[in-house]
Order: sequence, then structure tokens, then C-alpha cells
Amino acid sequence: MARIGIIGDTHGFLPAGVARVFQGVERIIHAGDVGDIAVIRSLERIAPVTGVRGNYDTSPELAQLLLPDPSGIEIAGLPAMLTHRMFTLGWNENKQTIASLMAQGPSPPRLVVFGHTHFSVCEELHGIWFINPGYCGPDPLEGPKSVAVLTIEDDRISARIIPL
Repeated sequence: MARIGIIGDTHGFLPAGVARVFQGVERIIHAGDVGDIAVIRSLERIAPVTGVRGNYDTSPELAQLLLPDPSGIEIAGLPAMLTHRMFTLGWNENKQTIASLMAQGPSPPRLVVFGHTHFSVCEELHGIWFINPGYCGPDPLEGPKSVAVLTIEDDRISARIIPL
């Protein structure tokens, strides 16, 4: 069984509670807008980190550590797509169309992790899990902070959003 922590839109801030929620994960995925190398270094004390560049990640130091947006990756042996901004316009209005397009092709991803909207998403559509962990940055006006935990066991995927 694999447990993966998913976080996004930290904007240079790592809220209290992340280390507790991610305790025991084998990997952390950051969905972009890291904002500061210190966030990655803190997360690396919990587990190895893979992240994608967000529009907030302009420093050369972060650009070297983060993958281009979008990037194909593997998560616990499953094909996945990691992106920051790909699904930001009209997710709720267009999610069925997006999922059906993603499911086409010879090797569709089983997981799509995205960020940027600051709103959490945790849905399986057409056999693909779409996960946006929500916002984890410093602005209290953005609403409650959240992360996601993904569990993969015997090719079965489950995920949940966890408020901090």
C-alpha cells in the first residue's frame, strides 16, 4: 500500500499540521505555487517531494527543482499527470468533457493532480482520479487550508481532502 501526501498553493508558507497529516507518507506531490525553497526543504524532512512549477514559482532556484507544467509522472507505479494551471477555467462546468478527453489515447493517466484554483477537488471520472488539494498559503481570506492524502493499494485508488 502506498500513501502519498498532496499539497499545493503554499505561496511560501507551510501551515502547522502538515507534518502530522503527512506522517508516514512515502512521497509528497506539490501541485505548484510553492513560493519559497524553504517549503520544499521542510516537506523533504517528511518524505521525498515531486513538484510542478506554478505561476508563483519564478525564482531560478525553484525552477531547477520543479517540473515543467504539465508533466507526466508515475505515482506508486501508475501513470499520472501533474499540472498547476491546466484545469483552472470552468472545472465544475467542464469536468465531464475534460475527463472524457483525458481518458482517450493509448495510455491515459490514472491520476491528475492540479492546483491554482485554491478550491479542493477529489473526484473519479471515467476511471481517472482528479485531485486538487486546495489552498495552503498564508492568506486567511482564501478560506480553510487543506491537503489531500492519496492511497493506492493493489491498483485501487482512494483519496480524501483533509482540512488543516
